[in-house]
Amino acid sequence: MSVVVRPFQISDGSGVVAVVRSVFDEYGFTWEDDGYCADLHDVEGHYLIRGGAFWVAHDNDRIVGCAGVTSHDGVGELHRMYVLATSRGQGIGQRLLNVCVDEIKGRGLAAMRIWSDVLLPDAHRLYLKNGFELRGERICNDPDQSREQGFWKEPL
Repeated sequence: MSVVVRPFQISDGSGVVAVVRSVFDEYGFTWEDDGYCADLHDVEGHYLIRGGAFWVAHDNDRIVGCAGVTSHDGVGELHRMYVLATSRGQGIGQRLLNVCVDEIKGRGLAAMRIWSDVLLPDAHRLYLKNGFELRGERICNDPDQSREQGFWKEPL
């Protein structure tokens, strides 16, 4: 497999935006540059400088996936895990999830949560396959007021 999962670099910014924008377009989610999607235009400021982490899946000079983590109140949280439709089915989502879980474990945290739109059942199957449990539902603060399902794993 030629896909490399590596830490985010500033030069990856437009590639990350392109991946997430592509998935938003695929599922009909509303794109909001200055609101809900602002973190993607400043990964360094929204994740790295604040103590989080962010990775990209890189294939032949292009970004095909991404994922980030933050921690709050002793719990890790997965953010922005997306893979281009043309790159799915190759284990990239699993690899991104693995680096995120390893990061949270490395921080000494014992639990991790994920909030994911109900329209993403492939992602939900991945989380369940990796030992996460479905725990609740909420309305997201995105422009679509999307329903999200919560997944939790403890211990990691």
